[in-house]
Formats: sequence, C-alpha cells, structure tokens
Amino acid sequence: MSLYSRHVFPHLLDWLMSQPAFTLAREELLAEVAGDVLEIGFGTGLNIDHYPDSVISLTTVDVNPGVHQLAKKRLEKARMPVKFALISGENLPMPDASFDAVVSTWTLCSIPDVESALLEIRRVLKPEGRFYFVEHGLSPDSGTARWQHRLTPVQKIIADGCHLNRDHLTLIANAGMTVIEKKQFLAQGLPAVGAFMTLGVATR
Repeated sequence: MSLYSRHVFPHLLDWLMSQPAFTLAREELLAEVAGDVLEIGFGTGLNIDHYPDSVISLTTVDVNPGVHQLAKKRLEKARMPVKFALISGENLPMPDASFDAVVSTWTLCSIPDVESALLEIRRVLKPEGRFYFVEHGLSPDSGTARWQHRLTPVQKIIADGCHLNRDHLTLIANAGMTVIEKKQFLAQGLPAVGAFMTLGVATR
C-alpha cells in the first residue's frame, strides 16, 4: 500500500464523505438495519452515528490501516459492540449465514475483485438476511457514461482504486442476490461523473 493511500487519501476520503449529500443517503439507508450487522469497507467510521438502536452488534472490515486510524475515535463512541478486522471483503473469515444484515456504503466501487466480494456478502448473510447498499456508479446518460469510462483510470489513482463506471445492480444480480428495493438519484453538489447514486436492499 502506497504512502498516499495510507496517509493522504484517508483525510480526503473523510472530508468528501462528510458532505451533506452522503450524510442524507446514509440516514436513509441505515434507518431500518437491525440485528447482527457486517459493514464492508468501514472507512473512517462515518456510518456509526446513523445505525439505529435495532442493531445488536456491528462487525466492520476495511483493508486500509490509514482510514482505520481516523475511525478509532468514532468507534469509541459506538452505542453497540463493535469488532474491527483489517481485511478485504473479497475473502471473509466469517462462517456462512452469520449476519442479519450486510452494509456497503460507497465501497463496491473500490474493491478490486468486486464479484468475489459480493459472493462473500451473499455467503455470510442469513437466509432471511438483507444487503443494504448505496453506491455511485455508471450513469444512464450516455454522455456522462462516456466520461466515466474515460476518467476511471485517473479516478483509480487519485481515489485509491475507485471506479466511476461500475453497474452495481448488474453486479449484485450476477452474485445471485435479488434487489427488492431501489432508489436511483443524482446527488446534489457532486460532479456529474460521480453523482449518479443507487440506494437499495437485496436479499439472498
């Protein structure tokens, strides 16, 4: 992992993901999460304050030790028991059917082998479990999509692996999950290439 990824990017990430457009989406997504929860790509811990009292326990994973350093203060204030592991979502050590819910907020865009990560998410969900996600991705506007394809190689460098052009609904379906709720919208205050959001819930 580069010095940029470990020491510079975490601060940029924390600033960007604290913007109002992201906060509003967090609040909406996490309002109904309950039970034993796994969060993939915990980042700097900005979701902590938005989990409802219905969450019994939270297990979090992230591959970047730099962002975890920024998350520690937020973890100390968590209302529920929290476990953290410095690992990738592509190869989870948790047993099958371990969690009532899995949460991913703007994380699938950055996982190198996102297909494997989604299969792991499906594996660790209980049969009745739910996958809660909000991601920026490929725009339905062809002009914007062309720029997303052009700029993704640059975005991957400056944003620690982030892709602008992933079609998350297709990826989730290909992993064998069924999207039962979805909302797609343009986030206010963001450039067009990063503004198209998909917020939803999927089941096994």
